[in-house]
Amino acid sequence: MSISNTMTTHTASIDNIIVFDDFFEQSVFDDVISKSEYVPWKYCEVVSESEGSPTERFMTWNIYEEGTVHFDPMQLMDIVDKQCKKQIQNKKPKAIIHDMKRLRFNGTMQGKGYTMWPHADIHDQQETVWTIVVYLKGDGGTTFYKEKNGDLLTTVDFKPNRAVMFPSMYWHRAESPRNNYFRTSLGIVYMID
Repeated sequence: MSISNTMTTHTASIDNIIVFDDFFEQSVFDDVISKSEYVPWKYCEVVSESEGSPTERFMTWNIYEEGTVHFDPMQLMDIVDKQCKKQIQNKKPKAIIHDMKRLRFNGTMQGKGYTMWPHADIHDQQETVWTIVVYLKGDGGTTFYKEKNGDLLTTVDFKPNRAVMFPSMYWHRAESPRNNYFRTSLGIVYMID
């Protein structure tokens, strides 16, 4: 008797990519934008999970990572959490929303050497973990793929105060800004049943 130890490849569905315009109330968005001017960015250089293992270069600042980081001098976490839960409930009325698992600023740059490559935020088949990307300043967008090294599924265009929510196991990438040098967003993760 032979036992095969193969992993099932998950194929993304466009039905689980949810777009919100005017995600934050305007006063909250204005506050986030104002505070984003003072983010103490950390430069990151990581080997991508994409084919060929290219290097990704980007900026980030973690405000909250469950169990490891909780540093919120700008006092953003509570208001962002409140706004996210409200929007999730509007789009998924039957959802049971658990605590926020991560909140951070992300910054991507224009130019050779700053390409972002496809990746998944988690690598197990846990369909209850969802990512929300809230676009702040710049341009670009988020491109989704059917699976790792798979065909393009869709691209969500960048628009300030637009958010895109999707299962964290979906392969995606931040599009580099074309008209601006720097693109900023918030990356947020929740457990949602």
